[in-house]
Amino acid sequence: MSEDDIKTAASSSTHGKIVRDMQQLAHQLESLIFDYGNTLIEFGPSQVDACDLALSVALENMFGTHDFSSLQEIQHRERRSPYEGDFKENDLAGTTRSLIHELFETDATDEQIANLLEVRFNVMVSAIHVNPEVHGLLDRLSQRFRLGLISNYPCSRSINHSLAQHGLDRWFEVVVVSADVGHVKPHPRLFELAVSSLNVRREATLYVGDNWLGDVQGAKRFGMKAAWIRQYIPYEDFPQNAGDHQPDLVLDHLSELAGLAHPIQE
Repeated sequence: MSEDDIKTAASSSTHGKIVRDMQQLAHQLESLIFDYGNTLIEFGPSQVDACDLALSVALENMFGTHDFSSLQEIQHRERRSPYEGDFKENDLAGTTRSLIHELFETDATDEQIANLLEVRFNVMVSAIHVNPEVHGLLDRLSQRFRLGLISNYPCSRSINHSLAQHGLDRWFEVVVVSADVGHVKPHPRLFELAVSSLNVRREATLYVGDNWLGDVQGAKRFGMKAAWIRQYIPYEDFPQNAGDHQPDLVLDHLSELAGLAHPIQE
């Protein structure tokens, strides 16, 4: 047998094991719950930069010139802050007001804050693009499992509008957004709301997400199974620590979940 034949056989064997493992896991599941950004859609550094740039332009029109790198530093700090302490979600109006005070040493009016929130809403929604194959995958999975979604984002209107705009909302029986809960994943309250709304067992639910802390550790601590997806570059990265829970699946691409929809081979 040639070296190429050996490699082909090894690859085929590995693929077969992955399929069998996927089918065995599927047999244990009642539901799948997805993260949104960097799981179903790309929302990484380029999308975050686009959001920051649009906010910067709006701020310059209202208050004058400022240092863009300082704005990005403040934004990065605010995006990380919910993952500290008791995982409280940011109030977007409040953080926008604080940003203005720190950059310009002035206080914004309620009207200015409302206008800036609209800018942030519009640019976030416009930055999202959905690959067509996502619909096909969710369609196949929905024929076998109940589907839900949990998203960490400080504006639920943005998430719900984006899901509806791209036709993704029809696949999910429940959508939980951190802005409505007051906490972010890995806080257990978001997972609890999702499984109770679906009326499924947590141990029979697979959570699919990219965030090692919020998604993988949050789901596993709550008693769910977890799939860690590494398809996109995250804008928030958390280290793996000793004693962390390990995911039940590691995915390089969302399409690999199609293996769960395959019939069990007895």
